[in-house]
This record gives sequence, structure tokens and C-alpha cells, in this order.
Amino acid sequence: MITASVDTTSQSYAIGQVVGVLSVAIVAIVLLWRLTRSWRTPSTPAGGDPAGTLREERKRRLLIVGVTVLIAGGAGVKAAASYNPEPRASESVATGPVPEGQGAPAGTPRSVVLPDSFADFQLMTGEAAARTEAAMLAGRKLPEGWKTGFYDKDGDDDFDLLVSVRSAEWDPKIVNEKATKSITQEFRDFFAGAKAHDVTRFEPGPYGGGLSCGLAQGPDGDQAMCAWSDATTFAAVRIVHPTTLPDAAQLALTLRNTATH
Repeated sequence: MITASVDTTSQSYAIGQVVGVLSVAIVAIVLLWRLTRSWRTPSTPAGGDPAGTLREERKRRLLIVGVTVLIAGGAGVKAAASYNPEPRASESVATGPVPEGQGAPAGTPRSVVLPDSFADFQLMTGEAAARTEAAMLAGRKLPEGWKTGFYDKDGDDDFDLLVSVRSAEWDPKIVNEKATKSITQEFRDFFAGAKAHDVTRFEPGPYGGGLSCGLAQGPDGDQAMCAWSDATTFAAVRIVHPTTLPDAAQLALTLRNTATH
């Protein structure tokens, strides 16, 4: 639970990693100089050559300086490699053109409208949708800011796919949330809450952002669930019928492209 609450992709976490590496290097350098203090300042034995002792002292000091530079240089390289924060979700951008007939061109202002149909699925409406929603919520209220749709594939008025969407278009609070979290952290929180396993990242398509799918316990065994996220939207998709994670990801991607306008 504590691990899940830490955003390991954040800038502050990356800075913490850098500070940790540099702190270890500083401690090592301080110990090096303290422990070699007497060795670096040899005394001249009786009848010895003071000039020779001075040369030896300089030689030893240069050696310690060289070791110090090596430690500092290695720590600097490792610290630079440690600083690799993931952009915040609000910074995600579209990556390419959308196929004809599948939503708005990348880079244009977006709105999300659940389609009446996509692939082989039909959006449930009227009494069937109301009955399904009442059964799913079981007296609870739909969380604020979410819109939900139930899709039927075989025409039996039982849903085969559930999608829930939050968008800045109708929920301004999501803007601030996405400015503080990476997409990786959003997915980590979501799938941890769903107790999902085998969570896998997939190509998010032309709208960029991220797409992940995993398996979660359903009434009759594991069900595939996916989530996509970008700068203004977060959506979750649950597929009732058995399917593979790649097929679930493709289905979620098709729905995303169709729903985005």
C-alpha cells in the first residue's frame, strides 16, 4: 500500500535518487580523506631527507585527489542516469494521424462521446441500460465525474463490455490531478485498486498517452480490463467474455479512437 502511494516516476522522486547517489559519494570522499590523514602526512625520520618526505607527501596527496575525482566523476554519471522522471499525464501529446472514420485528427481539441456502436458492440440504451446500471451500482451512486456505458455484443440485453470515462471536458478536477501524476502512476493506482494481475502496457495509438490491460477476478473467473490515459482523459474498459490481453487492448484502442472527436 505504501509503495503504491509513491510516484516513482515523479520529478521529486528522481531528484531524491540523485541526492541519494551524491550523498553516498560525499560520505565516501569525506571518509577517504579522514582515514588517510596520517598516511598523507608522513614524518621525516631522524637523519632523513625533509625534501624527500615533502615529495612523498605531495605524491600521496595527488593520489588521494585522483581517487576523489574518480569517485566524484562516477557519482556524477550515476546521478545523471538516475534523473529520469516521466512527464506528467497532462504533458502527453498525440503521436500521429487517426485512420479515416476513427475520430478527430491528432492535435485537434478533443471531446469524448461514447459511440452508439464500435466493432461488434452496440451501446445499450433505455430500460436495458437503466436496469444494467442499477444492478451494477447496487444502490451506490456513480462516482462524480465519471460517465459509464454498457455495450452488448450478442443482442441478449446483457452487457458484454463496460466503459467508464473521465474527461476534462466535463470534470475540471481531472486537469489538476493530471498535472501531478504520470500516466504510469495513474495506471498503477487503478490496477492496484482493481486487484489486477499480469498488467501489460500496449501501444496507445495516434492519440498518445498510455494504454494498459490486465486481468481481474470476475464472477466466473478472470476478466480482461484495460485503461487508457492522455492529457485530458482517463477511461477504464472491462470485457466480460473471455479474451486475450492483446485482443482486449485492440478493442479498447478501437473504442478510444471511435469515441474521441
